[in-house]
Amino acid sequence: MVGFALVAPRPETLELFHLAVDPSTWGRGLASELLRAVDSRAGVVGRRTLELWVIDDNQRAVGVYERAGWSRTEETRRDAMSGRIERRLVLKLATEK
Repeated sequence: MVGFALVAPRPETLELFHLAVDPSTWGRGLASELLRAVDSRAGVVGRRTLELWVIDDNQRAVGVYERAGWSRTEETRRDAMSGRIERRLVLKLATEK
């Protein structure tokens, strides 16, 4: 295994709790592939909006999400474990025609 995504449906969204890719495989597009799988899962569980919280100064992770179409929100909070600031990102999926 070189990566995984942990998600859970919320009342209005599908929340991505964790996305991890083995650092030895970074740069191969695996995170993007996992994010496409998350998008697909959202459709399966009937959600058109995805959300996640990311450490705000983790530019590598933020960049991966933004390249995949996620948008930063103004919502922030302090991570209880690390004390670092997290920012909420969202992705609105296109509606099917």
